[in-house]
Amino acid sequence: MTNVWFSSDLHLGHNFVASLRGFEDPDEHDEVILNNLDSLVAAGDVLWLLGDLSSGAQRAEERALGLIAERLGGVEKHLIPGNHDSCHPMYRHAYKRQHRFLEVFESIQAFQRMKWEGEDVYLSHFPRPGQDHPGMESRFDDLRLRVPLLVHGHLHSQFPMTGLGQVDIGVEAWGLKPAPLELVQLKLWESLSEKI
Repeated sequence: MTNVWFSSDLHLGHNFVASLRGFEDPDEHDEVILNNLDSLVAAGDVLWLLGDLSSGAQRAEERALGLIAERLGGVEKHLIPGNHDSCHPMYRHAYKRQHRFLEVFESIQAFQRMKWEGEDVYLSHFPRPGQDHPGMESRFDDLRLRVPLLVHGHLHSQFPMTGLGQVDIGVEAWGLKPAPLELVQLKLWESLSEKI
């Protein structure tokens, strides 16, 4: 049976994010993130990564791509790039980087629409316009989707549900692990009925 997984904001090799997550050693941070992926996502499974693989610096990005290719061989991988990924169309030269990402991922797109229980659900790196990290003004609002049901990353939330019909699948909200389809769907439906 093929399992479907979601994750976002790995930030491999990103010293600042690793320290925010409580790691003094960024290599230790990366190993925890990668081991969690290794232990849950099996060959033949499908993994949707919703952006921010690294810090975005070229050396860090190349390292992250190499680690993902090496550690997740046999996994069908799809990327919805984030603001730290050079292949995101927000960057003028994204088209020059896409070929490199396509060596690792089966597809790359700015967002993806899916059908869950008859409803249109969108995958995007970004939450809806107006939301950003606590204490920060919302950035990239012109790139964000205004849709009723949204699965996203970017916020580094501590809890999956971030708004009515909205779920963050960033690693912080899921114990630094990928989230299985069934639980993401459950959280999305719960977000429609609970006070967030």
